Order: sequence, then structure tokens, then C-alpha cells
Amino acid sequence: MVSKFHPFVLPFSIGFALMLAVLTVRYVIWLRGLSSDNRKRIRSKFFTVNTWKALVEIFRESLVHLKIYKVNPMLGFMHMSLAFGWFLLIVGGKLETWYYTGDFANEMHYAIFFRYFEPVTSGFWMNGVMVFFMEFALLMVLTGLILAFAKRIRKKLMGMQNTTRHSPGNRIALTFLWFIFPLRLFAESATAGQHGGGGFMTARIGSWLFNSAGAASWELPLWWAYSISLGLFFIALPFSRYLHIPTEMVLILLRRWGIEPEKGFNPNKGLQAFEVHSCSSCGICLDACPAINIGQEAFQASYFVRGVRENSEVEAKATSCLSCGSCTSICPVGVDVEQLRLDKRSDIFSKARFSHSYLPGSMTLWRDTTEVVLFTGCMGRSNPKTTVAFKALLKEAGLSFVHVDEKDGVCCGRPMALAGALDQSLMMKEYNSNLINGQNGQVLVTTCPICFKYFTEEYNLNIPVMHHSQFLWELMKKGKIKRDSRDLKFAYHDPCELGRGSGCYEPPRSVLAQLGELLSVDKERDKALCCGNNLGSLSLPESDRRQITARTLAVLSANEPDYIVSSCPLCKQTLARQSSVEVKDLAEILLETKPLRVKVPSYSYVHQEAGR
Repeated sequence: MVSKFHPFVLPFSIGFALMLAVLTVRYVIWLRGLSSDNRKRIRSKFFTVNTWKALVEIFRESLVHLKIYKVNPMLGFMHMSLAFGWFLLIVGGKLETWYYTGDFANEMHYAIFFRYFEPVTSGFWMNGVMVFFMEFALLMVLTGLILAFAKRIRKKLMGMQNTTRHSPGNRIALTFLWFIFPLRLFAESATAGQHGGGGFMTARIGSWLFNSAGAASWELPLWWAYSISLGLFFIALPFSRYLHIPTEMVLILLRRWGIEPEKGFNPNKGLQAFEVHSCSSCGICLDACPAINIGQEAFQASYFVRGVRENSEVEAKATSCLSCGSCTSICPVGVDVEQLRLDKRSDIFSKARFSHSYLPGSMTLWRDTTEVVLFTGCMGRSNPKTTVAFKALLKEAGLSFVHVDEKDGVCCGRPMALAGALDQSLMMKEYNSNLINGQNGQVLVTTCPICFKYFTEEYNLNIPVMHHSQFLWELMKKGKIKRDSRDLKFAYHDPCELGRGSGCYEPPRSVLAQLGELLSVDKERDKALCCGNNLGSLSLPESDRRQITARTLAVLSANEPDYIVSSCPLCKQTLARQSSVEVKDLAEILLETKPLRVKVPSYSYVHQEAGR
């Protein structure tokens, strides 16, 4: 084994060893927090194709950062230059020392400080190729640093309106990171200037700055400074946001092996610990948050996760959020911030007591087959026009239905789950499951996206579940509801729970496209803005909610639509309070867009009991 040494390698070596020790201890603790079933999954899937798929994903997302490229190409290039460039320096350094010495098992510091120990390698058969390769990789990293510095000064260059503020600890680690690669450039240039060698950058800088007798005194101090910066960064890494660099790779492996999160709020063990510490605080989630411009940045995803990571007080950050899902949807690491908040809320409210005296003691069950079981939910009952319109459309299509929660139903339970009251939510879920399953229906249709998401993800029902926008589109495709196109312009608002929450984007748009012109909206689909009244927030002031609503309305009304249309009773209600453009539910628009042979029912509930 080739062995070369100089005292200046010690800061790097000590820092690297300490980092490995801390990471090993932390990862062992976190992995020990996995359930026995999860540990079995690791053992069973380690030597499978899942591991290879994980390695591909690590290359794609941890080094090349393709997801960030999709957000903004310049931002993606910046992250790629830093991560992939550093990776190339590590791999290239090992290959260079291997080829040069013929010995693979040489000391790590030898590769890191190779240009000092071997300033002239002209007799080396791969000399030209490796010198160019290593300096190209260094140039990549330096380019990334320049872009990162530019982002701090002018974030709009990267397509960002906001960036994450650094904590003091993160600033210390960042400072060391800033110095590492410029110091490497100048250290290698100083050696090239004194001894010859070097590549397309270091040879030129060396001849320009470091080839005089007086400049010789700079060589060793620069190598010392480079080693110290590396060592201090490695020591700081496990205690800063830069822990995400190795942790994200482990997280990808765990996900590919099918590891499931442990129940409850466990940020210091198991999968949740890896997820929390994989957040890079890149700030991409900030612009996606509907509260970013109303002075509520304190509870946004990046700061919430940082608070959890640093074991600071995050109760307010957990309860204020609207739970619109924007941050989770756009996160390049895939951190499920929404679920993390819910787990924290459950932890907060685990000792709260609730009364369930309002739950009905009995329920009405229909034993004959009915075609549609209609569940409108709390928001549907508070917006009867949507319910009336949808019932009229069911009549028009000639379908039998039963409005199951008109008298007997209770809340679907998702608002309680969002508040962290999981036991209470379970009671509601059990009650409604028995009620719905007892109707002998062919399909359950709900006008509320909140109910729809909960029915499809958490309930065990014996019939398929559809949102009313999906059901109406199916009726139109089958010709049971026919409409002619009108000279109308629509702006459609994607409800959080229906769009990002359930992936339902096309059916409501397909309906509106048959009725008139569907206008393009600046923020739509997975990037749609929250209406401001999502039930996820437990403490956001009304004044802040109104500001969020105003911003959303500005986007929706930008192209002067005749109607703003939503498929959520709560969104419709919220937007209508402040909108100068008339806001309607999809069912109302569909009902009103042709002369009807069926008279629109009056402002009252119409109950049809099929098969009686």
C-alpha cells in the first residue's frame, strides 16, 4: 500500500473519522427503531432488484437531481453541479491514485491531496485524461458554488421567490463548504506553479500567481487551509442540514425495500428519522405554500421539518398549517410533511377528551338495491345548492339514489383525523361504514373531496367510491346527461383534497370543456392554490385565510371568466365570499347550462328512497 503523509492531512482525517463515527451511531439508533417486520423486509430485499433500483434512484435524484430540474432547470443544474461534481472528484481521485500506483488499497488522504504528493505525473499513462477529468469535475463544483452564491443574492435567477433562512449551525457548516473547493483550486495551483504539472485551470493560475520565489510560501498554508475546511465541514455535517447528503441515500434504499413508517410521531427513530434528516432545506416548498406571502413563513414545511430535526417547539407549526399538500407534492426528496404534521397533531391531542353523544343511536338501512348512495358530508349539508343540483342531475339521468347522510350520517371523520384525534375519527368511520355498507348500493358518490379522500384511503366499503365530478363525467360519456356548448368561459379551481390529495384533475375539466371554454389558469392541477379555508389548519387567523383566498381569486379571475367553478362545497363557499366573479359548483353549472325538462327543486332537501 502506498503511504505518503504530511501533518496537514490530519484535520481532514480527524474530521472524516468523527463524521463516520457520528453517522454510524445515529443510523444504528434509527434503524433499531424499526419494527421487527421492517427489519425482516430489509433482510429479505437486500439482495434483490429493489437494491439496484434504489442505486439508480440515488444516482438520478441524489446526484443528478432530476426532480429539481423539473421545478427549474437552472436550480437543478446548480444542485447537480455541486453533488455530481463532488462525486466525480471522489471517484476520480480514487481511480487516479489506483492507476498511478497500481495499488487500489491506498490511504484515503492520498487521493484527496494527490496533487501535493504527486505534483508531476507526466510519466503516468493516464496522465492527460485524469488531469483533465479531475479539473473538469472541480470546475463543475465551482460552477455550482457560484450559482448557489448567486441564488442567495438574487433568488429569482433560479425561479424562486423565497429561500430558506439558515440557522446559526447551518451557517457555520455552509461557511466551511464555501471555502473547500476554492481552496483546493488555489492549493493545487500553488503546487503547479512551484513544481510544474497541473491542468487547464491550475497550470494557468499557478503560472500567473504562484511561480515566483515569494509565492512559494503560499503552497503549504493553502493545503492546510483546504484540509482544515474539509475537516471542520465533516465535523459540522451530522449536526446541520447537510446531513441530508448521506441520509437521503439511505432513505431511498429503505423506501425501495418497502419499509413502512412506524405509528405515531417518532422523529428520532425509524423511517421518520431518516425522512426528517433527508430534508435539505432547499426552499422549493416555500413558493408552493399558500401562506408564503402573508407573514406566516414560520409554520411552512421547511421550517417545520427543521424544528422537528432540531428538537425545538413545533406545536404551533404543526397546527397552523392548512394541510393543502402543496409542500409534500413538490418536495424533491419526497418528505411526507403532511403526514409528519398529522402525527405531531395526534401526539399533541392524544390526551384530549371528546364527547360522542351526538352520534345517532340507530340508522336506517335499505335492503333493496339502489343505484347511487349519496353522501354529501358536513360541507355538502352547509352548501345545499350543490346537493340540490346534484340530486336533480341524478333524476335527469334516471337513476335511483338514497341520500344516506341526510338524516342518519355523521362527519366522515377526516377533520378529526387532521386535528390528530384519531380515536374519535375511527368511531365516525365505523359508524358511517356500517351505514353505507347497509344500503346495498352500486356506487357511493360524494360531493365533498374531503370525504372522497377519506372514503377511498381509510374506509373498508363494499362498493366503489366516486367523487361527483367523476360520476357526472361518466354520465355525460354514457349519454345520460346531454349538453350543448355555450358561449361561456370557465376558470376551474382544483380543490386540495381532490387534486393533490386524490389525483382527480381531468373529470371536472372534461365536463366544463363540453359546456364552454375552459380557460388556462396560471396555478392549476398539482400547483393549484388553496382556497384558504382548508380544514387542515386549527389555528390560522381568519385575516390570514382571507389573504390566501384573495391571492387564489386573483389567479382564477386573471383571464376574466364568466364563472369560477369548483368541485368542493367548502372551496365554493370560501371563494364566493370574496369573489367579484360568480362562483358555482360543477353540478350547478351542469344543471343550468340547458333548458331543463326537469324543474330545479326548491331550496330544500329532496329525499328519494329507492325501492320502497
